[in-house]
Amino acid sequence: MIVKKMEKRPEETQEGELGLSEILLGRTGFLLKKAAHRIQEAYEGRLAPLGLAGKHYGVLSVLEERGSITQHEIGKCVYVDRTTMVGIIDDLEKKGLVERKEHPTDRRSHAVYLTSKGKEAVGKAHHLALTVDRQFLECLSAKEQKELRQILRKLVVAHYSSTKAVERGEG
Repeated sequence: MIVKKMEKRPEETQEGELGLSEILLGRTGFLLKKAAHRIQEAYEGRLAPLGLAGKHYGVLSVLEERGSITQHEIGKCVYVDRTTMVGIIDDLEKKGLVERKEHPTDRRSHAVYLTSKGKEAVGKAHHLALTVDRQFLECLSAKEQKELRQILRKLVVAHYSSTKAVERGEG
């Protein structure tokens, strides 16, 4: 009689080989943090040749989508406090990717504009980010990828609503 050796599914083999704790693998916070850490490392690695970090890419993306807006408005879009946002805009301005100009309707504030160099950089960064996404999610089916994005979007919207942000001192 021939006994066929039962093969483990890839995820079982990886989990066992990594020695991951079953308790932690059952904790949403642990799973989200570890997944976020890995994809952030991948983004940072891919964006580095452009002289960008993930925080820069987020700001450039908002400016591309929304047009010129104030630093405060950008900070609200990417959930970054005012002090940190000033530093990010300073970095991008030194790189020639954005510039601050007088706000067209509010003399007390400045609007941030993408420069032509910034538009070019964000286009390249989008391509790199899509590559990172594809590689990171390739262990999931197309349906699972779509469901994951929907679930994560729902969580982010629910937990970063303006009411909750104000309660945490972010808004």
